[in-house]
This record gives sequence, C-alpha cells and structure tokens, in this order.
Amino acid sequence: MSSVKRRRLAPLAVFVAAFILVSGLMIGFGGSSTAAQESEESHPAHIHSGTCGDGLGDVVYPLDNVGGGTMMGTPVTGQQMGATDAIPVQTSTTVVKTTLEDLVGEAYAINVHESADNIQNYIACGNIGGEVAGDSLAIGLAELNNSGYSGIAWLHDNGDGTTTVLVGLTETGGEAEGGEASPAASPATGGQSGATQQAINIQGFAFDPASIEVPVGTTVTWTNQDSAAHTATADDGSFQSGKLDQGQSYSFTFDTPGTYTYHCEFHANMTATITVK
Repeated sequence: MSSVKRRRLAPLAVFVAAFILVSGLMIGFGGSSTAAQESEESHPAHIHSGTCGDGLGDVVYPLDNVGGGTMMGTPVTGQQMGATDAIPVQTSTTVVKTTLEDLVGEAYAINVHESADNIQNYIACGNIGGEVAGDSLAIGLAELNNSGYSGIAWLHDNGDGTTTVLVGLTETGGEAEGGEASPAASPATGGQSGATQQAINIQGFAFDPASIEVPVGTTVTWTNQDSAAHTATADDGSFQSGKLDQGQSYSFTFDTPGTYTYHCEFHANMTATITVK
C-alpha cells in the first residue's frame, strides 16, 4: 500500500474513535457539547436521495455546514490544546427528523460540497448503509473530484423519531499516487466556457424567465431573490445547485444541445425549461 493511501486511511480510524466518544458525550448530556472546532472554511452538506455512484437525487435532509463553527445550529468555539501539528478535523452535528431505520431502508447518501459559492462541486460523499451496531451506524465519506477531503459520518437513532448525524472531514492535501499535488477539480460542466451569459432570477417562488432558448456554450446563472431557500435542479441530474439562500447564485455552462427541464427540490410547483441550440 502506498504511503499516500496509508495517510488517507489513518484519519478514518481516528474519526471512528472520536465519533464514538462524542456520541457518548451527546447522549449523556442531552445532546450538547462544550467544545467544537472553529474553521475558516465551511462546507455545505446534505442527505440526498440516491447514491454517490449512481447519481444523487433531491436534498432530503439539510445538514449543518461542516466546519461551520456550529453544533445543531448553535455557534460554538474551541480552544487549541495539545500538539500543534495534529491533523485538523472539520465537523458538524445535526439532528434530522427521521429514524435510522428509515435512512437505511432507502437509497440515501451524505454529500459534502466545496463551499456556498461553489456548491456544485462535490468534495466527499458516502452512501448510508452497513452494519448497524445497536442504534448507531458509521459510514465512510470518499473523496470526490480530487478535492483532497475524505472523512466519516456517524448516525445515531435517538429513539424519539430523530437521528443525530455527525460528519467529520480531514484534508489529505489532494496528493496523487505519485506524490504530486493535484488541484481540486471543478464539477463537469461540459468543458469549454461560453462567452454568452444568461441570468435567471428566482423570485416569488418562480424561475424568471421560466422558459428560455440559448446557444451552445451559454453560462446560465440563477440568483435567489426570495427569503426562502430554493434549488435549481435538473430533472435528468445534469446540474444541481444545492441549497441557495437569499442572495446566493449558481452558474452552469450548457455545452450540449438539448432541452433541459429543471425544478426546485423544496417546492415541487417551481419548474422551468432551458432549450440549448
């Protein structure tokens, strides 16, 4: 096994031990924690329908941002202690309103995005499944798009119709097998970027304009003007904005002719069409 692979597998063992410890603290103290790591980076995360390999579907359960400096929505801070060269771990903790039995009973996956500004770039993903020990399940999050991130998620059924989901990421540096650094890759958007730009506003719980025709190579940018969160999600899975809060934007370049229908994952009545010629 190469030295790079050993470095990538070692943090998983650390995550497992740490998550078991954290889970005990949460159960023993009513789901609270007195310390968490604050990070300069924040990675949006969701539980999607579908699988990492066969294609992710809609966002079913939003999760707290990984490395967002919050625990179940509450801001927390930590104190640097011990070795200064310890491998940093970015974490998040969320209670979702469903049982662990339901989560393993269907095809679901935990997906982590690069950032709110580049939410279309997936950096780590793991399918929910495996050996359930008591009321808990640990799954691995595999690196995507040469992001340099991998990790683990720990799910615990709270016995009240909810499940606590802890997510942890560590950055391996994005090294290739040969030891050279690999730049983080952007999601596939068809290759070349076209010079034509097209703006679509999301406002009044509608896409405006709802139907457009654009030339091949056009970059379409959606901007959410509503106070409610929305997504721009292709029916065929070819593009996925993820959750867009008010003021956030998402861009996608259409390099292949065709008719693209899309929708908002949170509001089924919001649909629109883009025709590329």
